[in-house]
Amino acid sequence: MRNDNPFKILSTKTVYKNPWIEVIEDKIIHPDKGEGIYATVKTHGSVMIVPVNEKGEIFMTRCFSYPAKKWHWGLPGGGCGDDDYETAARKELLEEAGIEAGKMIQVGLVRPLDGIIGESQADFIAWDLRINEAPKADDNSLIDQRKFFSLDEIHKMVASGDIDSGHTLAALYYYELWLRAKE
Repeated sequence: MRNDNPFKILSTKTVYKNPWIEVIEDKIIHPDKGEGIYATVKTHGSVMIVPVNEKGEIFMTRCFSYPAKKWHWGLPGGGCGDDDYETAARKELLEEAGIEAGKMIQVGLVRPLDGIIGESQADFIAWDLRINEAPKADDNSLIDQRKFFSLDEIHKMVASGDIDSGHTLAALYYYELWLRAKE
């Protein structure tokens, strides 16, 4: 099994940077194609949370995705900023859902868009939920519904395309693996 980097990096420069992302352009020698450019996006990492109530239902939000230019159902989540994964997950759950989790466990770590972004997304399951306040997300106007769904309903939503975010699908997959391991 290889552990080397088959690309030779000749130079690296930041071509764009804001508080959330950095776009990096590397001048490289590709192992098969000669000299070229490889652009990547660097982030501070992200989290997705599968909030599960006492009935085994999962909380989701219907929100607008600017990059996809569409409304879709997804799990609460977001960027980490300077926080560790669990702190970020607890903040996102409170901001987007108005929910505090009595218990939370990290069940996965995934690279959601590996060809462009080196970001790692930590996936959590949250339970012993306390719904205690109105959500205070900075993009609250982009969330038009908040609701609990059964796992069967979620499977139908995935099949119909109502849930199509890779971030959400990865976290749901880890949740189902966790459920199987508990059996």
